[in-house]
Amino acid sequence: MRNPYVSFLQAFGILLVAAGHAFPTDGHDGLLYRWIYSFHMPLWVFLSGYLLRYTAPAAAPGTCPLAGIRFGGRGGFLDKKVRRLLVPYFVISTLVFLPKVWLSRWAVKPVELSWEAYAEMLLVPSKNVIVYYWFLPTIFILLTGTVLFAKLLGRFRFGGRVPLWVWLLVALAAAVFNPLAGVTWLNLGGVVKFAFFFVLGIVYCTRQGDIDRNLQLGAPWPTIGWGATSVFLTVTGYGHLNPLFASLTAVCGILFALSLGHACLRAGFRFFAPLDGATYAIFLFSWFPQSALRVLLYDYGHFSPWIGIPLSTLAGMVLPWLVWKGLQYGKRWPAGRAAAGLLGQ
Repeated sequence: MRNPYVSFLQAFGILLVAAGHAFPTDGHDGLLYRWIYSFHMPLWVFLSGYLLRYTAPAAAPGTCPLAGIRFGGRGGFLDKKVRRLLVPYFVISTLVFLPKVWLSRWAVKPVELSWEAYAEMLLVPSKNVIVYYWFLPTIFILLTGTVLFAKLLGRFRFGGRVPLWVWLLVALAAAVFNPLAGVTWLNLGGVVKFAFFFVLGIVYCTRQGDIDRNLQLGAPWPTIGWGATSVFLTVTGYGHLNPLFASLTAVCGILFALSLGHACLRAGFRFFAPLDGATYAIFLFSWFPQSALRVLLYDYGHFSPWIGIPLSTLAGMVLPWLVWKGLQYGKRWPAGRAAAGLLGQ
């Protein structure tokens, strides 16, 4: 069952992603760019943790609901996540590899033609031909690793005995003193870094009523306050002072998004409704129009970012949305279903 609140947050998050990828390469020092990048991917990881808990089966008191998720077998959790995340990661990356080699003269990160480069771009997500695809294996490891860990704790009857806030503090400590910092293979350093936001999403889903009420999320002043705080931390540079401040700055941005979502739904705003169900497809496909427009608008057209950013953001949202609609329509036929499956849809 669709959750309108989560749908809004996913749509808002994908808007931030498209806007962040619309900037020229020499525009990364601007306030808007730095503000977006302070929390837009932590927000996506947060939502992934939230949805994992939201979709978990009911559990008896004192047990962890995540331990009740059916993990193996056809149609199990692992099978679904491989199809949803790893299959499109492999398929789209492979399809883009050769064209990216041929067009490397215009690429921000040129690619060489070799088997080593091909293997590296799959196993080292930061070197993928579509650089922001690092998210796919990262979230796959977080999702499957969390469920396996919950099952392991449940086997020893330990799963529900540790308060959630303890796991949250452990994840924060791991992010701050990251023992795998610099490990790019499968983005393991990033997995540890983002695990805090993943656990935070689980905590929020579990205690959403209390958190929303105590922080008055959705009220005007908390919405403005969390947004202003995240901007202030970005402007002053505190958000990049160290991993702890970076995490806290991202939390402020996430709380702004949560409060904004409540406020918009209470006001009856439904402007993101057409994006419901399409945000993952937009994430996967927005690279194509936005990469082309980066060359056309900035390298050849020398357009101002004031023109280029809105145009690229719009193209990065609308064109992938049309592809998604086409894939949904094509599911009427076996070939269409197969194509959609290869693309994670």
